[in-house]
Amino acid sequence: MKRIIIFLIALSSTILVSAQSVLSFCARGGLDLLMPKSEYSTKAKLGFAGNFDIGYTYYWNTRNSGDWGIHTGASFGYAQNRTLLEFTQQYTNYDYLNIEMLYTTSGALDAELQRMYVEVPLMAAFRYHGFVMQLGMKAQCAVWSRAQQSLASPVIDAYYVPFSVHVTNELISGLVANEDLQKTYSDIAPRMNILVGGRLGYEFGVGDTGLLGIMAYVDYNVWNTSSFKTNQALISVAPVTDPVNPVPAVTVNSAFTSLISRINPLQVGITLYYGLSFEK
Repeated sequence: MKRIIIFLIALSSTILVSAQSVLSFCARGGLDLLMPKSEYSTKAKLGFAGNFDIGYTYYWNTRNSGDWGIHTGASFGYAQNRTLLEFTQQYTNYDYLNIEMLYTTSGALDAELQRMYVEVPLMAAFRYHGFVMQLGMKAQCAVWSRAQQSLASPVIDAYYVPFSVHVTNELISGLVANEDLQKTYSDIAPRMNILVGGRLGYEFGVGDTGLLGIMAYVDYNVWNTSSFKTNQALISVAPVTDPVNPVPAVTVNSAFTSLISRINPLQVGITLYYGLSFEK
């Protein structure tokens, strides 16, 4: 046992002597694309993202073949983007006289999603004569999110089946209120996310222990907890159940719970960083 302990201590000392670590402070920013999944007509607009990272990279010096290592740290970021949608939905209601009413709702929507998040990366790192590369995974948690949407040209068409009569955008069969054309919803973005990412760039020394670097990066959200349930209508008209006040309640729901089934955001951009190199 004593020999094993001595061997492990000697091995650890050898690794530490031939290793180097870098503590880095990074600012990165670029484009953010929401990549929404929907059965409706969807057009995703390019958004933007900004992040601040504190990173730690541990390298093993392999001399002629470059340095291999592992990179981790913590990040805080903000992203914002927009999605344009057009929709037509149908469902059936029955009033207090059991009269069948076939509803057709339609309109155009501009939905903006804002989110703040923290990330923890775990990536393989490589460097060789100033060339640097990192590849791996990231765990991301959304700490705040908000969706703001604008509804244009809403139509509520109620078809009274027994009478073959259409009633469109009338209070008696359902009408979208003006205050519901612009709405805000909280906690929309997926809480937990798994990303795959890569960075590629160049760094050079500054002084005895300093480093300056620039890298291009790409992050893609391969899994998250969104699972939006699109089983509710965007414009939901309640059945008429009160003969004294036969005016149905109309609710405008979020596009992210009515029209979009999943999002898998993609980010691309540039990272600038300053690092402190520690020889061991």
